Amino acid sequence: MELSSLRVIVSRITTKKVPALTLVVVGIVGMVAGVLAATITLNQAIYTGEVGTYHNNTGVFTVTDTGLSVVANAASTNATSAITIAGSGIALNNALIAGHWMDVLTFVMTTPGGSIHTATITARNGAGPEGTSLVTVTSGVWTTSGSSSGTVTFYVDLGTASLTAPVTVYVNVT
Repeated sequence: MELSSLRVIVSRITTKKVPALTLVVVGIVGMVAGVLAATITLNQAIYTGEVGTYHNNTGVFTVTDTGLSVVANAASTNATSAITIAGSGIALNNALIAGHWMDVLTFVMTTPGGSIHTATITARNGAGPEGTSLVTVTSGVWTTSGSSSGTVTFYVDLGTASLTAPVTVYVNVT
């Protein structure tokens, strides 16, 4: 076949009206899209997250709850380790399991002084006056001095991959 005869064939195809096969394919695609659109159901899920945090401390620390997140990587516990708070940040956690929810709390010294402290963190969720207990973590002894300016970040694994609102966290520093 020659190049000129190919040109003639191509020009004849482009001058024709829309071929019937194209109309059939477009119709089938339209029907499939219609069926899919009719069977897709959207459900709205409202996540209210953490409702409240109760902090009770001796006035030496400012406690900030930075919120809920999902544990990305597992880690063994160091929560009960005795620490000395100096001028750098310290990270503590109970046993973290990937996929569980965790709460992240930050403890910042407001009035440096020589003392020892212990933090107890309790998380609860669900309805009712108290909800359901998720976890209680008590830290090791925290020793501070007059020059302590460090921050303690506490990652608390809540022990579950699903939460029921509301979630309430209680922090007690003595």
